[in-house]
Amino acid sequence: MFYKSPPPKPSYSAGGYSAHRVPLELHDINRRRLCDRLKQRQDVPEGAVVFLEGGKSQPRHSGDTEDLFRQESYYHWAFGVLEPDSYGAIEVDTGRSIVFLPELHESYEIWMGKIQPPEHYVEKYVVDEVHFYKEEDDAKIVEVLKSKNPSVLLRLKGMNTDSKKTSKPAQFKGIDQFNLNDTTLHPEITELRVYKSEREIDVIRAACAIAGEAHKAVMRMARPGNYEYHLERFLSLVMLPVRSVLVIYSRL
Repeated sequence: MFYKSPPPKPSYSAGGYSAHRVPLELHDINRRRLCDRLKQRQDVPEGAVVFLEGGKSQPRHSGDTEDLFRQESYYHWAFGVLEPDSYGAIEVDTGRSIVFLPELHESYEIWMGKIQPPEHYVEKYVVDEVHFYKEEDDAKIVEVLKSKNPSVLLRLKGMNTDSKKTSKPAQFKGIDQFNLNDTTLHPEITELRVYKSEREIDVIRAACAIAGEAHKAVMRMARPGNYEYHLERFLSLVMLPVRSVLVIYSRL
């Protein structure tokens, strides 16, 4: 008797199909947890919208080469979006999710391949809406948000007690046309990030397993005559075949 395999659940990886894949359900669960928590607060009115800004691509000093991009952590927790310079909104009442991506110039296709339509990213990230905006003109963001008639935009602003640095609330041209709340979101979303979902724990286990195997291989390689930079390079070579794209900390 033959059984049909269930269809694979949507997932993504930062390193193509050979890297460990993260289920997009993880981010959907995070958004629902956040909405449920915010609904319990009396100071969050009906029609409230969470609005987050992703990380920015940064050139290296005055050159045209960009530093290796890593997504802003809170934004990635909520959406899983890998592209820089993006924004995300979550309607607290309904849980609907909206992602805003920068509109790419037609010359992008010469170097990076086909420019995908919004529908591609809706499917890629399993969100409800995706809109492109012009980086020099944020009118599209204003237009879409106004169509939702939000009572307030909940922005992220708060201090990281380890680094002592404060997260900057999302900004775009025209945001002053909306009611803004910069105090409610940070403590709630930070508390949620402390307690991991089962999906998050699965990803952490996979990352720890990869790192553990790589470090055991490096220890076997360590012997008199080898230098630290030899072991550092060997660690990178070992982690790539076992589906790791980046390391979270610089090697010591």
